Amino acid sequence: MPSEPSRWKICLVLPTRNEAEILADVVGEVQRAFAKHGLKEPIVVISDDSRDNTRTIARQLGLEVVIGGGRGLGLAMQVGLRAALAFNPDVIVSMDADGQSNPDEIMSFLEPIARGSADMVVGSRFREKGLILYPYKWLNRSGILILTWILRRLTGLALTDSHGGLRAMRPEVVREFDLLGTHTYVQESIIDAYEKGFRIIEVPSVWRERIKGSSQVVSSIPKYIMYTLPILLMRSGVHVRWLYTAGSLLILAALLYFGLVAWEEGFRFKQMFSRLPAFVLITLLTVVGVQLFSLGFLAEMLRNIKARVDRFDPIRTVGKGVGGR
Repeated sequence: MPSEPSRWKICLVLPTRNEAEILADVVGEVQRAFAKHGLKEPIVVISDDSRDNTRTIARQLGLEVVIGGGRGLGLAMQVGLRAALAFNPDVIVSMDADGQSNPDEIMSFLEPIARGSADMVVGSRFREKGLILYPYKWLNRSGILILTWILRRLTGLALTDSHGGLRAMRPEVVREFDLLGTHTYVQESIIDAYEKGFRIIEVPSVWRERIKGSSQVVSSIPKYIMYTLPILLMRSGVHVRWLYTAGSLLILAALLYFGLVAWEEGFRFKQMFSRLPAFVLITLLTVVGVQLFSLGFLAEMLRNIKARVDRFDPIRTVGKGVGGR
């Protein structure tokens, strides 16, 4: 790959859902920003789940269009990123299509990759003061703090934001993605890249007020956490440890209680069987313990199977759906 960003073929992925009102403005701003910084005009891939005429406008603008999957912004972003690989870009850039990110910051995201110091560059609204250009709800900020804390715990990286709208990646990062959720792309992709040894850098990035339309993610960050937290727990493997531990403890409790009953009855088995409530409890503890242990095993097995399937066909078939021109 050339070391100068001006020589790079860059593919920009925009997940869209009912963004007809603002799409042309966002794409125009992107094109002006790339021209300002001496970059080649990007190949823009729209990963679309719209019910308005977003798709029609995208094609009129000469953009590439793929179907986003219809199951949330996270999946639409994954589909778009996979489709971007079909163009053999030097760098893949992803950006929210709502106009809140500023494409004029693009060089801040490309330069660490050009220097060879990063494979993925993510943006943060909280790395410096004054980056959020409108009143930000404290409840949403609290939700971001929770998700950022989880990311820091799982990766050890000094991250300050879990939801930056702009990022840049080497294609091999995208090619190696193994993601579980349909809403958790922004967090899972960081965790996945970290687990695979890719270098991740966070840079300051502004967050502008959305002028047109409304959020297509969820109505609030707290509700978003309800979507993401179970997936992040699964991603971390904590759920497997919890299930194994809980199952083992219940089985151990059943054995200890059986031993206590046997000791109280002087190990006379005929008398032990007269303790019906005790044996019902022992049976319940054993059955639930075995079920929890088995559930942990199945969860881990399913996660491993999904990872193998994703790796068997890393681009899947979405690249075949590219073609909005």
